[in-house]
Amino acid sequence: MKKLFTFYSFLLIVLFLAAPSVQAATIRLSSPKVELELAPGETYSGEISAENPADEEIKTRIYLEDWAYSPGGTGEKKFMPMGSAPLSASRWITFSPAEDLIKPFGRTTVRYTITVPPDAKGGYYSVLFFETILGSTKDDEGVSVLVAGRIGALFFVQIKGTVEKTGTVEALEIKAPQGNKPVELITTFKNSGNVDITVAGNFLIMDSDGGVQGRGELNKIYTFPGTTEKGSTPWIGRLAKGNYQVLVTYDLGKGQSLVEEKTLTVA
Repeated sequence: MKKLFTFYSFLLIVLFLAAPSVQAATIRLSSPKVELELAPGETYSGEISAENPADEEIKTRIYLEDWAYSPGGTGEKKFMPMGSAPLSASRWITFSPAEDLIKPFGRTTVRYTITVPPDAKGGYYSVLFFETILGSTKDDEGVSVLVAGRIGALFFVQIKGTVEKTGTVEALEIKAPQGNKPVELITTFKNSGNVDITVAGNFLIMDSDGGVQGRGELNKIYTFPGTTEKGSTPWIGRLAKGNYQVLVTYDLGKGQSLVEEKTLTVA
């Protein structure tokens, strides 16, 4: 298929997927994660600075999108057009400037204002992207391709007095070691509240006398309201034959926790 562009075609990819041959004009954000607790009807103003660490000026385009966690509980995110997600905060946000030319080793400051609707409840989310041209490379047919990259500041907005941070461990499965496969803890967690929950925690493996034979940290599970996600944590250690009790403590944040206990039999 012949290309429509004689000199240039344009390709938009995320910053971390840029071709190695491209000289990436990266920027650094002062606040890659913005966590706010605002009252219904409240107006809040803040700012995010973007720094250019390179010796060349960078043209930056700035815009809002929605985001949510992708299924799987790993924390991977999917991005959507502004205002299209059910828990979007993007339409509450105004900001300036929408583009800027950042001088070498300089910075630009984006000032934003969030106006919360009076009937808002729970958690809402948005991302402010800073998009730049990273450089150019050539495709397989020798056509020059301009490569763009973007980096985002994630917004987590919780509404005071309305937050319901609740969830349940729907299932906990402990797989015994087999051959080269280690012990594996598999948790199924349901977020039944109205805000995002990142499930962390730890576990103890105890023998019949109560002695601790193993311990570790759980891999985190990232959830949005109304979702059920599964997370897996391997434990690489040696256990003698016998029965063990596995005590798992789940940390839901802000002092909330859940405890589950299961029997593990090593044959």
